[in-house]
Amino acid sequence: MFRWVVKLRGLRIRNLVMAPPGIAALRVFLWTVFRAANFLYLPVFVTRIFHRATPCPPIENDILLLTAVELAEKIRKRELTCEAVVKAYIERVKEVNPIINAVIEDRFHDALEDAKEVDRFLSNTLMTTEEIEEKKPLLGIPLTVKGSIEVEGMKNTSGVVSRANVIAKEDAIIVKSARDAGAIPILTSNIPELCLNWESTNKLVGTTRNPHNTTRTVGGSSGGEAGLLATAASIIGVGSDIAGSLRLPAHFCGVWGHKPTPRVVPFAGHYPSCKNEDEWREVFTLGPMARYAKDLKLLLKIIANPEAKETLRLDEPVALEDLRIYYIEDLESILTNKVSSVCLDALHSVVDHMNKLCHVECEKAKIPLLKYAPEMASLVLLDIDDVDNLFVGRGDGSYAELFRYFTFRSKSVFMAIAYGVVRKLSKYIPNSTVEDCRKKLSEMKAELIKMLGDNGVLLIPTFPTEAHPHGDILRKVLDSGYCVIFNAFGLPVTNCPVKFSKNKLPVGIQVVSAPHNDRLTLAVAAEIEKTFGGWKPPQPREKACY
Repeated sequence: MFRWVVKLRGLRIRNLVMAPPGIAALRVFLWTVFRAANFLYLPVFVTRIFHRATPCPPIENDILLLTAVELAEKIRKRELTCEAVVKAYIERVKEVNPIINAVIEDRFHDALEDAKEVDRFLSNTLMTTEEIEEKKPLLGIPLTVKGSIEVEGMKNTSGVVSRANVIAKEDAIIVKSARDAGAIPILTSNIPELCLNWESTNKLVGTTRNPHNTTRTVGGSSGGEAGLLATAASIIGVGSDIAGSLRLPAHFCGVWGHKPTPRVVPFAGHYPSCKNEDEWREVFTLGPMARYAKDLKLLLKIIANPEAKETLRLDEPVALEDLRIYYIEDLESILTNKVSSVCLDALHSVVDHMNKLCHVECEKAKIPLLKYAPEMASLVLLDIDDVDNLFVGRGDGSYAELFRYFTFRSKSVFMAIAYGVVRKLSKYIPNSTVEDCRKKLSEMKAELIKMLGDNGVLLIPTFPTEAHPHGDILRKVLDSGYCVIFNAFGLPVTNCPVKFSKNKLPVGIQVVSAPHNDRLTLAVAAEIEKTFGGWKPPQPREKACY
């Protein structure tokens, strides 16, 4: 909690007011608020002494250890029945969900019927295995779906009490695409209320717990997906990303998450959405999550817009040795926590490996304005109008709802209300300041794209630390800036698990490329998995670590 003192000693404080015009006052205000939060958390730190983690049961069914690519091949070749595969995942979900609380609603009965239909099809079809692979590459593969994405006949609440009985009338486009490819949805996974939090909690389902240590968060907003993947209760899933929502949970849970290039994956069928579609498409996207790196590319090929597939060139070979690798160790922002030693070690381990693999050594990127990017990106994203939330206009009624929350009468969680309050307060920020942020971000984006070109990637921490205890995101909000900046820049990013901390918690890094070069980040992800092992199941511990 006294890390801010270390920052002062390291002279990071000098960046506090040395910001572009119009940003300095905002930085001073935010710095004061977040540093004060450390002291307000003192009672919370004391109560954590009594918290204990609940271990997840070990994985005993070998079916759960196969990649989606391997499972699909075995199902096509009749080496495994689809019913056996779906049944194995259903049993695993039932085994772990009472511990991690990651499921909104299941369709186990219908999924088993779908699996039996697949087995009947395979018994009677005259198609060759090659033809099946081409037309239905996910045939028989269980799919989990983030609870903000529509699945026909299932609840589409987005964690909002007033939407408790809302039922999706049809599949979201990406769910339909996955079904057409043979995937079988088995459940929808938990999220924060309206996806407005980096912790997956709401008043309908409750809080999802990290399977590596249940006293820690899974992150958000695709937290349920990450938790299920981490404990082998899912093999592939789909989520969404507006401010790190795919990558942060993947980092905390030790799995893979890919934020595609904007406009590549259709977002119709996701709630919340935004009436300002042009601006929304540039920062928000749906994308694949997986337990194994190779499955990311398979799923992305299926859910991408048909017209985007040629642009992405996902099947084009990538010569890793010819890549130019850049890296950033720390944003060096006064508003973010210093990157921990274990996260730095994960980054350096990958850099050292790529130095041996590539013809050109990795180069440390130097983008001076990047230290101001977290608050700039947050301010620009906050300025997007007509995003579905609890309030109308620019946070009208948020003050009253905040009062109801503190008097225990609100049906919403704090972060969803806080979004409206911050939107309300943001009207006092001059338009010139917001436009200045847009301009500076545009300049940084252009600089990054020029640096990366068609053959470069950037390595950067996903978050400064491993998964923190539940609730700590309130004092670490701008640490999510390591993810948020790439939403503002509109660049494709893959989260890659690299190693574990001494607390047996996973940590990873982000791999970033220029737009439509998703194949580069996915190729580096596959190399990282091959070298460092990728996903590992939660390990039992003698006692909880904080």
